[in-house]
Amino acid sequence: MTRAAALLYPPTCVLCGAPGDAGLDLCQGCRADMPILGACCARCAIPLARSLSTPTAEPTKPDEPNRPGTSLERKPGPSPPQHKPELPEHRIGAHGRIAGDGLCRSCQRQPPPYRRCTAVYRYEDPLPALVAGMKFRARLNLVRLLGELLAEELLASAEAPDWTWPDAIVPVPLHPQRLRQRGYNQALELARIIGRRLALPVNITCCRRIRSTQAQSALEERQRLTNIRGAFAITAPLPRHVAILDDVVTTGATVSELARLLGRNGCEQVDVWALARTP
Repeated sequence: MTRAAALLYPPTCVLCGAPGDAGLDLCQGCRADMPILGACCARCAIPLARSLSTPTAEPTKPDEPNRPGTSLERKPGPSPPQHKPELPEHRIGAHGRIAGDGLCRSCQRQPPPYRRCTAVYRYEDPLPALVAGMKFRARLNLVRLLGELLAEELLASAEAPDWTWPDAIVPVPLHPQRLRQRGYNQALELARIIGRRLALPVNITCCRRIRSTQAQSALEERQRLTNIRGAFAITAPLPRHVAILDDVVTTGATVSELARLLGRNGCEQVDVWALARTP
């Protein structure tokens, strides 16, 4: 945000209405309450299991904007209990990843077709409301806010010794029919924010969605794998190293299908960047 724009339209917290902090539409207190991903699988970023005594409410899915729970108004209530992961065999890294192998059982059995998923938050309140506002209600202030938060996490993750920046960001494409209905692709809008912040090109020509699929959120995990199969096609030469960008990674079916296709067509390294990861 420019200095003039900040004076005319000062940042205001989208959750509580207080003045924003650090030029973002999020105040210090609300940002501190955001559900940071924390300890997660070093490959797919799935959050580690919570303690059995910690209740977890089912979040509103981003493809269901009319369900209760999509309001951005914060509800008063007790702070969630702090959970310390019980992982004596691993050391928690600076940004929540697990040092060493640190892989979940699923990634140990069958590694995904991408090198690493980097996400900022667990998909818990208030993320469902924020994502729905960005995805279905054209809240451009939320696109900017969430894009900046993801860019900051990527810059922090770049401190890892094995981190390499991609040649291009590839947002998960929408089918033309879905794009006409929605009017924009939220993954592309996020990618533009991040590309400008990190000085990385956004590639929207190398692949496209060739099959209109049912919303993944309405399906079980096995159905999601079948639903997304063959949904993408390569349409231009690929960069050597790309980062697929999506808003929320749930089962990973969509990003895995796209990563598999990119790898089969000459892309040497594929990473996944996401705003949030579901348990």
